[in-house]
Amino acid sequence: MPAENPYSQYNFELEIDGTPVAGFSAVSGLTMELETVAYREGGVNDHVHQLPGQFAHANLVLQRGLTKETSFWNWIHKVMSGTIEKRTVILKLKSGYKGESAWGWEFTNAYPTKWSGPDLTGGANGMAIEAIELTYERFTTLSGMPE
Repeated sequence: MPAENPYSQYNFELEIDGTPVAGFSAVSGLTMELETVAYREGGVNDHVHQLPGQFAHANLVLQRGLTKETSFWNWIHKVMSGTIEKRTVILKLKSGYKGESAWGWEFTNAYPTKWSGPDLTGGANGMAIEAIELTYERFTTLSGMPE
């Protein structure tokens, strides 16, 4: 009996503009960093001040995925062809035997910067994705997750 959600077997579900478009087995790049600027104050010889600088984050990397949505591929192809189209992307961590969401993040103004296809074999029921890398302006956790 086929599952209603084709991405339920994956640990992470990707939504773009509110529509589930792909499932992934692994995610990396969920990092935030506040850069610091060294400031040497005249007459203070025992330390250097570290002042807050700019906020930075790594690109989001989604690995070993599957999509059946042509709209997702069309977006990737459009951006890779030179038309940058920023979208709201939601990534949900699935848990439990029914695959309900346990945690999630919303990425603002995201767009793909790299796509890697898988080694090809027969019998796939959708387009497999080895890795896709997304850049974004900021991310937040989804409200209400977890309690």
